[in-house]
Amino acid sequence: MSERIPENYKGWKVWSLQNKWLKLHIAPQLGGRIIQMVFNQYPFFFVNPDLEGREPEGNNLGEKGSWLNFGGEKIWPAPQGWDSPNAWPGPPDPVLDSGNYTVSKTENNANHIRLTSLKDQYTGLQIVKDVFVSTERAETIVDATFINISQEPREWSVWPVFQMNTIDPGIEGQYRVTCPLNARSRFEKGFKEMHGIVNNPQNRVDEWGNLVVDYQYLIGKVGLDSKGNWVAFTDRKSGKVFVTVFEHRAHAQYPEDTSVQIWTQGRGMTFSRNRINEYPDDFRANPPYMEIELLSPLYKLQPEQKASFKYRILASTIPKDAGICTTNDNGVIAEPLRVFSENGSVRITGQFGVFGEGCLKLVLFEEENGRNSDRIQLSEWEVSPLAGIAIDFVRKSGIELSGSPLFQLLFFDRNGTCCGVLDETKLC
Repeated sequence: MSERIPENYKGWKVWSLQNKWLKLHIAPQLGGRIIQMVFNQYPFFFVNPDLEGREPEGNNLGEKGSWLNFGGEKIWPAPQGWDSPNAWPGPPDPVLDSGNYTVSKTENNANHIRLTSLKDQYTGLQIVKDVFVSTERAETIVDATFINISQEPREWSVWPVFQMNTIDPGIEGQYRVTCPLNARSRFEKGFKEMHGIVNNPQNRVDEWGNLVVDYQYLIGKVGLDSKGNWVAFTDRKSGKVFVTVFEHRAHAQYPEDTSVQIWTQGRGMTFSRNRINEYPDDFRANPPYMEIELLSPLYKLQPEQKASFKYRILASTIPKDAGICTTNDNGVIAEPLRVFSENGSVRITGQFGVFGEGCLKLVLFEEENGRNSDRIQLSEWEVSPLAGIAIDFVRKSGIELSGSPLFQLLFFDRNGTCCGVLDETKLC
């Protein structure tokens, strides 16, 4: 990698990828993880303050074989378990979680790094992780590949884990994870509580059919059989949003029937590995963070066979104190477009964030002979991932509201190319 030199991040030697909005710090010696992703000076990932600058030594484990929970983003194999050779008994794991990954040349592509783990004899796996940063918007793509290096068939799911930064957990409702529920979920509530107290007050279902986890520094974990293909983390105080997008495969088998799991680190108790575990109400001894965990389908791998799972990470900004309704390829919808007729005027409102730089155009398609035909542009706004978008547009004349006119918010990139619809609606 002749055109790239290592940098220093919190005492670690790291390789960095960056564009106009994002900077990734990647630590091959810490299990090939993205130790931090910075978005306009906002650090999305939790980094364990007790382990800053520390690197694995000897057996790549902590004192008495303990887990070195560095933070950041990493990839594990699932299912997790301690009672079967067909389950992964980690963390800790001195090869896949805290082992040294090699960095490969990528044909002088400054926006791409390839990381390769050592061969793990227990799971029969070697992990290859390709990390790309977009040149066009606030986006990172990770393509994780499992290779069966054993001499027998193995079955594993690719399990990316993001530890999200909740640096100020004293402000209730500041940090939130949102994920769409499966309308035909196998779970009674649309999700199942896997760890922590039943009826955890952090968990609720919103009006859009999403599970919302509002962080209150309580230990807990929920699993979802979500088919929505996205999960979002929001710091509502700053408006910063982290979205990960992935592909859910219908009819595939998933570990514990879940495609998404959400962990909240905090005070409380769990029962795991046939014992009760108590987590103190102490930010130093028990640092706060949330986890977004994705799960690929279970892949049945023959010897030397490979399976890949690709996921995207996108960053945006929405107005402060807002939540998330849904996302699409152009951005985040915090409050959907609404159109009101008021005293002969038309008022249009909504709150959004975008993943790229360009402009939003508000257009009206008037109905003619039962079809939306003529397009009228009502307004436009310059936008970027760094600023939340709050629309409150009033037009006093020139809009025909007979029939069912369609209002659309279109995103155009810096080259003036229409990238598609951010949101659309008809008259309320």
